[in-house]
This record gives sequence, C-alpha cells and structure tokens, in this order.
Amino acid sequence: MNRRQFLKTSAATAALTAATGLPLTAASPAVRSENRSKTTKIASYYFAAYIYMSNPRHIREDMEWMAGIGTDYVCISNLEQDLFAAYENVALIIAEAERVGMRVISVPSRWAGLVAGAPKVPSLFSVLNPKTWIVNAKGNTRMMTRATGAISSVHSPETYDFFCESLAELYKQHPTLAGFIIDEPKGFVIDHSKQAVAALGKNAPRAAHLAAAGDFYGRVCEFAKKKWPDKYTIMFQQAHYPQDELAAGAAVKFLDFYGADGRPWGMEEDSRMEQNQEGQESGRGKVLLSGRGESFIKAARSVPGRKSFLLAENHNLKASMLEPMERNYPAVLALRPDLFTYYYYPRSMEQPDRAMKIIGDNIKKFTQSS
Repeated sequence: MNRRQFLKTSAATAALTAATGLPLTAASPAVRSENRSKTTKIASYYFAAYIYMSNPRHIREDMEWMAGIGTDYVCISNLEQDLFAAYENVALIIAEAERVGMRVISVPSRWAGLVAGAPKVPSLFSVLNPKTWIVNAKGNTRMMTRATGAISSVHSPETYDFFCESLAELYKQHPTLAGFIIDEPKGFVIDHSKQAVAALGKNAPRAAHLAAAGDFYGRVCEFAKKKWPDKYTIMFQQAHYPQDELAAGAAVKFLDFYGADGRPWGMEEDSRMEQNQEGQESGRGKVLLSGRGESFIKAARSVPGRKSFLLAENHNLKASMLEPMERNYPAVLALRPDLFTYYYYPRSMEQPDRAMKIIGDNIKKFTQSS
C-alpha cells in the first residue's frame, strides 16, 4: 500500500469522496479520535512539509490521519527564513490542524546553529554575523560541518536578541501557536570565543560552559513565559549524551516540559544495530527503554510544575529496524510521559508506509484504551 492509498483509507474524507465523487480539495467534517489518556498527550513531528511545496489536499489528509489516531499537537519546523518566506504555507498547516481539533507547536530550526530541527542548513543569522561564532580549542569556527557549519555563541548579546526577536515575530504572525520546542540544544560546548573568555575566563572548566549554555536557554524561555505565559516552553536532549550535559539541560529554568529523544527500543536491540549509515544514531545507546526514558521523566517531574516529554525517533529507519520497533512500541508508550511524540513520514525510511502503520496502530490503541 502506498502512502496516498494508506492515507485515504485512514482519512475520514475517503468515504465521502467515494460516495459523491467530490475532490478532497473541499474541506469536509473529519472524524477525530479523542485521546482518552488522562496522563499522556500525543504530538507528531511534521517537519519541512511545506518547503517549496504546499498542497492543501495533502496537508488536509495528513492532519486527518494524525487526528484519527488521537494526536493532540502537530509540531512543525520553522527556519528563520520562514518568517519572511513561508507565511501562507505555515498558516495553512495551522488552519488544517485546528480544523480537526489539534494545536500546532513550533520547532525553531537551526536558529543561530544553537538548536536542531529540520532541515540541516546553516543559520542565516549566523552567516550574517560571524563575530558571534563559537570558536573551538583549535581556534576554528567550523562547528557541526554536516549540519549548520557555524554556531553563534550564547555569550553574544546579538544571539539572545535574535532568539527573542524571532520568537516575537513568529507569535505575531501565528498567534494561535501553542508554544515552541528547543530541539536538541547545541550550545552545550566549550567555547573559546572572545565573548566566552570575557564572560567565563580563559581557562574556565567545562562545567562553567555547560552552565552558561543552560542559562542562555533559560533566559530565552524566561522571555517567552513573561510575554506569553500561556504558551509552552519545551526542551529535550539526546538520550545518550554525557551525564553532565544532561544535568545542565535538566537545570534549565522556565521550562514547561523537559525530556529526551531516542529510538523506541532498548539497549539489547540497540547493541545489534549497525552504524554504517550517515547520521545513523542507532547502536550508540540513544534509546528510550532500558531505564533511559524513565530517567528523563523522573528528572522532569522532580521540578515542581514541570512535565515530561519523549520523542520516539523513527526517521533514518532501515527495514530491519521495524521488527524491534513494533515489538517495543507498546512498552515505550507505557512509560506514559506527559507528552509523547512521533515523527510523521520523516526522512530516510526504507518502508515508510509499514513504519507508519505500526506507529499509527499502536498510538490509536493507546489513546483509545487509556
């Protein structure tokens, strides 16, 4: 079954189309499956779906599939350029998500090189402001050469201003956004730039650099919470990162949600994975089972008022990974984070329709039986 047929069999509009012959370009009432879980909300990662292409019918079908399995939120990637080059495309996704009862969360992507998200491109801000760049121990500014190419320093006042001004513009353009996500923050590094040396000293320990990065993300979230107190601030880190970096992330202030992303299986399965694909993180311990997911849930809930977040990574998925994903997905959902997230038809999957059926069946069973 191909993607289009898969979506049509899942979408509520399919029956109407077959009976009347009306095209799917006309919006029709969609059947939403209510998430009956009292503890866990469901979100999708819907990344880069609108770049240079925005087909209303495709977006409508996508939203109806997500709503049909009980999804509550749709998370979309937002480049800096989207603030002046993609307003209509983003607005369409928001409108179609809200039509079927979901809200949209922004994932600022590659802003100043300090966050992940999609796609892997240099930050326009960083390119235009080389004086803000992080410098490594060798005096080089080449950072993350397979992603952004340069990262702006958390010690630069211009970097902080850029984040705040961009958030303000994003919420001005799309005021119904439910909040934003700091996706895999990239600022937890040792920075030898002039700004960092001036702030921390020439031989500052690693712990000081990690704390400074955490303070930066916290100040951005503080700005957001003071200006838009009802909008979520969310941050997650990679499950297999060093403990001192994870501790610095967990200490970031003004977060509504904190958590991790990782593969939906455990260490035993992960140890058998091959690492022969570019960007393949399986086989390195980036998993949500074997106690790792629980540790992030515990860390989040140890802060009064803070909730937990888990993203089950299903991009870059080889066919051989589908069996362990299917076998372990119920156990991952059983962790019951406050917000559970899956990727919707992400990049680099060998059998995307089969993978999405596994995910959709498991999530719908969870949302309808919880």
